[in-house]
Amino acid sequence: MTKDQHIAYWKTEAERNWETALYLKNGKQNVMALFMLHLTIEKLFEAHWVKDNIDNFPPRTHDLQFLHNQTDLDIPAEDYDYLAVVNQWSIDTRYPDYRNKIYSIATDTYITAQVVRIEKLKQWLHAKL
Repeated sequence: MTKDQHIAYWKTEAERNWETALYLKNGKQNVMALFMLHLTIEKLFEAHWVKDNIDNFPPRTHDLQFLHNQTDLDIPAEDYDYLAVVNQWSIDTRYPDYRNKIYSIATDTYITAQVVRIEKLKQWLHAKL
């Protein structure tokens, strides 16, 4: 695959994860919706990583700040800090000792606010590709 095809792959996967997140949110599966929101942003960072690096295979990590730091993106500071919150959705949904914490915060109000914020970040990342 060419570099452009690799980038297109990550963009397509991000959109699939976005659609899945919205589906899960509508079905009141808020914790898994948060996980899919994280994956949406992760896949867009992987597209940027491919765009900004020689190799076509991004590092195997779920850490959004790490991925960002390996791109040429100049993300606003408040969005960079927000990535630490989004990172927790990946960790807290995977491991049983964190699950009670994430279930307690993943209210309908919380998930709705996060979808709005992630959509803005998603659009910004798309615009920079």
